[in-house]
Amino acid sequence: MINPGAEKWIESINLNGPLAGIPVSLKDSITVGGFDVSVGYSRNTGKPYAEDGVIVRILKDAGAVPYVKTNLPITLLSFESTNDVWGLTANPHNTKYSPGGSTGGESALLAYGGGRIGIGSDVAGSVRLPAHFAGICSLRCSTGRWPKTGMNTSMPGQEGVPSVFSPMARTLPDLVYFTKSMIGMRPWEYDHSVHPLPWRSDIYDATKDQKTLRIGVMQSDGKPAPFHASA
Repeated sequence: MINPGAEKWIESINLNGPLAGIPVSLKDSITVGGFDVSVGYSRNTGKPYAEDGVIVRILKDAGAVPYVKTNLPITLLSFESTNDVWGLTANPHNTKYSPGGSTGGESALLAYGGGRIGIGSDVAGSVRLPAHFAGICSLRCSTGRWPKTGMNTSMPGQEGVPSVFSPMARTLPDLVYFTKSMIGMRPWEYDHSVHPLPWRSDIYDATKDQKTLRIGVMQSDGKPAPFHASA
């Protein structure tokens, strides 16, 4: 929990914002001013960041209240969520199983009813797989759609397959509303790495009632094949 910060922030929230009063949980890798960003490493504890990262600034400007940071695995490269700082996170549906990773703390919290909306990050399944394991909803946003400055990682400079911060929620309508609200805050004015692309209601409205979807799968680009041939 990031109290008493959250209790103080709620006293001055933007009541006219699209996320006014909504509590939002955060993956531990997201920077909140005054708190550590441990990423599961003990060497990162006791080193609070001086100011909020971009995502937290946008949330506060939108009226949201960040209230908790959630668990993840060391290195962020695992489909479980355990580390020597915060311990093991279990699946709330069956504690003998994992809630997934690397955003397993978020999926467990949301599935257990501890919140409705959260933010994780994804390179190769880190919000998608936890959502599947825990029975919630997530969206792996396209690169450049959400801010990425103001965070910590185990692989600084890794841009071959960029990590993308992405929303998670208990329901699909919550996921849509939260994503639309965040993009409506014009995040490209906070972070130069975000594409200046607004929410396109015409495209959303035209596709939401489609009965069928066409999905393309590229099994190989003619160069080294992926390890799993059907990936």
